[in-house]
Amino acid sequence: MLSVPTIATLAGFSGRAEASYSTFATSALTQATLLFTLVTELDAYPTDADDLALAVNAICEMADQIYLAQPYAAVAANPFASETIGSYSYAKLTAAAKAKQTTGLFWWDLAIERLSQADASIVDSGSVSALDRDSIYTTSDGDRALLGPAELDPVVAGYDINVELSPRPQLG
Repeated sequence: MLSVPTIATLAGFSGRAEASYSTFATSALTQATLLFTLVTELDAYPTDADDLALAVNAICEMADQIYLAQPYAAVAANPFASETIGSYSYAKLTAAAKAKQTTGLFWWDLAIERLSQADASIVDSGSVSALDRDSIYTTSDGDRALLGPAELDPVVAGYDINVELSPRPQLG
């Protein structure tokens, strides 16, 4: 793990007095440094002065967020993995998923993008869905495919009511 910045460094970054930090600040700095080390896979701080400053700023920014979130740890540790606001529901991300995603923390996101040694993200997902089964067909090769606007009757599909009517093409 990289060496942990001091509370004085954190205070200089945040603009708050060093004396205003509780003893948890040391733990927050250690956590942020460990997280930065794991996500970037760096064995040592960069030798370039700008990259070094970027790395330290990223660690201090994450440590500051960890420090400021600490009073709300009980809420964050809620065992439920989803949240509903009005009629909108969403799933909360796990810590592993959050580590590689953009956080909205300027220095952290920039440092992870620029300094990370990892080739690929921990999290990757994707999906394709079709709304109606009438648009799925099997080709002559046996592959399943979706009909697009060009293959559908425009009046039935609702793409353009003003085009000339034509019968649906025979596929496969």
